[in-house]
Amino acid sequence: MDKTNRNAIQSTTKVLKLSNRDAGNAAEPAIAEVRERIPRPIRSFVLREGRLTAGQERAFRELWPRFGVDWQPGETLDPQALFAGAQADLTQPRPITLEIGFGNGESLATMAAAAPERDFIGLEVHRPGVGHLLLMLEQQRLTNVRVLRADATALLETGLPAASLDRVQLFFPDPWPKKRHHKRRIVQPSVVAAVARVLQPGGIFHLATDWTPYAEWMLTMLDDANPLFENCAGPGQFSPRPAQRPLTKFERRGQRLGHQVHDLIYRRR
Repeated sequence: MDKTNRNAIQSTTKVLKLSNRDAGNAAEPAIAEVRERIPRPIRSFVLREGRLTAGQERAFRELWPRFGVDWQPGETLDPQALFAGAQADLTQPRPITLEIGFGNGESLATMAAAAPERDFIGLEVHRPGVGHLLLMLEQQRLTNVRVLRADATALLETGLPAASLDRVQLFFPDPWPKKRHHKRRIVQPSVVAAVARVLQPGGIFHLATDWTPYAEWMLTMLDDANPLFENCAGPGQFSPRPAQRPLTKFERRGQRLGHQVHDLIYRRR
């Protein structure tokens, strides 16, 4: 809940309680009604963070100023400007990939090292994973990665200019398997439209999941967005894993458990 909504609830609750001081519990239904009327954002993630290691704490202290991007909702980033000074040739715009939810960052660092001609923006809300990636960027001397801690939905809707990205990646998001939690899945029509907004014509939206019901959900959502996206494998079809998507420890473990991984690759029309 944002600060404005929280303050609205607190102020209204205080007024109702004061005006009904002598009415016992009579104010409680009115308070509940106020809470119901104030919208609460539905997020696709829950912050459950462990403690940072000493190395990760150092990474935030010393490396975040170099690789991190401090962004707040309401601001609009210039993706090309994020890499100014880091690249030798600035005469031509470089293709930029946004990865949503990079986990511990190993896959993102591997892709960035393999594609020095491309720039990467990594988005992750969990601090231990961010700290781990920052350390890898330092160790591997990578200059083509920038890191954000932000809500992906807000960034896609208002934080990036239209047609500013060449590729968006969403690998192994939380499947929220229970039916009552499906509203929390990040792949929703509004997010698909927001991804289409920030992708250049011909840009790629690449998704992957090892949860088959979620893969089918993704397939339906993206195929239904036919005016915006073209399924590179054909309608109703999954794509083979492309070579540029590295196998992660998480994925290898899933394969050992018999989990089938589904890749979905769509091209912006």
